[in-house]
Amino acid sequence: MTWSGVVAASLLVGCGGDVSTEPSVPMQEQQQQANTEPTGLPEIRLDSLEAIPLDSTLTNKTRSLVRAKLAQGQAQFHREIPVVDDSGLQVILRDTGTNGDETAGDQVFSAFASVDFVSHQATQDRIVEFQQQNPQEQLTFATFDNRELVSERAVTALSRDVFRPGIPIPLFPVGITKAVKPAHSLVINAPSVVNDPTRTYDPCTNTGNPNGVWTFNHLMTQMANTPMTGISPSAFTEQWLREWLTPQNINSWTVAPRSAMSTKVLGPWPRIGSQLDMTKSPFKLVAIVNRLDLGKGTGPAGYGGSGAGELRFVFAVVDKSSGGCNMRSFMVIHEYGVPKRPCPEVKTWAQQWLALSGMALGSATYNAALQNLTQQVVMANAAPAKPNGSAINQVRSNEDMLDPRWELREFRLGLAPTPSLLSETTTVLTPLDYHNNTALLANFINANTPAILANSYSVPLTYASQPFLGSNPWMLSPATFWQAPGVTNNNARHKFSLNTCSGCHADETDTYFMHINPSGGLSNFLAASFPGPFTVADPVSGVPRNYYEMRDRAQHLYSVAHQSCIFRRFDIALRSPH
Repeated sequence: MTWSGVVAASLLVGCGGDVSTEPSVPMQEQQQQANTEPTGLPEIRLDSLEAIPLDSTLTNKTRSLVRAKLAQGQAQFHREIPVVDDSGLQVILRDTGTNGDETAGDQVFSAFASVDFVSHQATQDRIVEFQQQNPQEQLTFATFDNRELVSERAVTALSRDVFRPGIPIPLFPVGITKAVKPAHSLVINAPSVVNDPTRTYDPCTNTGNPNGVWTFNHLMTQMANTPMTGISPSAFTEQWLREWLTPQNINSWTVAPRSAMSTKVLGPWPRIGSQLDMTKSPFKLVAIVNRLDLGKGTGPAGYGGSGAGELRFVFAVVDKSSGGCNMRSFMVIHEYGVPKRPCPEVKTWAQQWLALSGMALGSATYNAALQNLTQQVVMANAAPAKPNGSAINQVRSNEDMLDPRWELREFRLGLAPTPSLLSETTTVLTPLDYHNNTALLANFINANTPAILANSYSVPLTYASQPFLGSNPWMLSPATFWQAPGVTNNNARHKFSLNTCSGCHADETDTYFMHINPSGGLSNFLAASFPGPFTVADPVSGVPRNYYEMRDRAQHLYSVAHQSCIFRRFDIALRSPH
């Protein structure tokens, strides 16, 4: 049956009819089929997506024939296009000439699915409103390749006349970034928030609430989850900090101790008996960060959904070792995986963050709404299946307070032999420092160039029988980046370097070690706003690299908050977590 015949049959049957002439594919079989493609393939990128309503009335769950075309060059990699529809079902679009697909092998992938046309129509109204309010400005949607801005396309509202049964209706993502205030909804560093006396504590002035919901004390207490683990927050915290005082063997590499941890952090920290007084923590909150963008493409496995990303708290250590109290360049970042997975939950989460852009920053209403969001994530047992029941993904540090050599470290729960404690581990996507500028690195980049360019690679523990994935990357100067003689594709080198901890925090983004500093200030890479972007010369080729980080995050937030679940098929997962 052709698609036109399917549409006609559906309209005759009405809302309760089954338009398919084939038996539905069981969900377990669909999942198995979706996962049969080889790993390491480039992520699915769409050229176009459209839906033909089959119901006589367009609703938020309209039965539709959904059709998609892959972007140029994708057909050689992908035989199926999995999506999550607006009923929460996992659906596979195929080019087999069956189950609604008109012609096998014509590069049009089709399947029956539910589509939310109510939100799609509302989005068109918002486009019209934007155009009326900004008559001299063309609304565009930006495309990013990992972190780099590569193109923009004009966005024009669809006519209301298009929204009729039996008519192909284009589906395309829209992100009206002017509706998003980054300082309210993305990177929150306003003094009226991070110094809120009922929710935060200032260890230099001893003011605020030492048990507040945004304090280091509160976060570590919830992470320790004493009723589950039997470990006190004080013991949990001190064990973590003492990892700096002893050599750590990580992937056959010895991480040297930094003895100043004892004199500059643990020594001055007041105690109650032998226990650290958690209400006198030397960690000062400087920012709360919504990383919804890290959820791109991490929804139901392979189906093009998106998760809710991460929630991050950024703290700076205050130094009282010399009798004064000074904010130092020792940043600690708590990075929580937001425990929301089904698309409706993620959409509600995004809507709540977007709503903050309409509130007075730091007002009682704003801070209460932000607290409601953060508490959903940081409380004990927010993620029952994870170690300690904590939603924490990792804790990272970025400092040169303990040693003149700038160093980054990463810690996780769940690692042997102490799974309930934070243990140092490898740093994501970053090789051991001594591999930089070596033939081994060149060999790895050259051998993996297609996967690196497609953002589908990983950095293994070992490569060519040598320990490869690193820990505690050092940066001796802001000119740090990854390179090696013999690399044949500089774009692959650039992407690889940008995705490392040390490359991202230095020359690839023209950053001086910190994207958020002890005063809450943002790097140019992070702060770039309209008219943007922030342009950095490639450290090897000199080619300009255009970054527009806040636009990417704002665009994604707006789209997730306002557009239907099926639009998440356009999302491309970020490779770098930085």
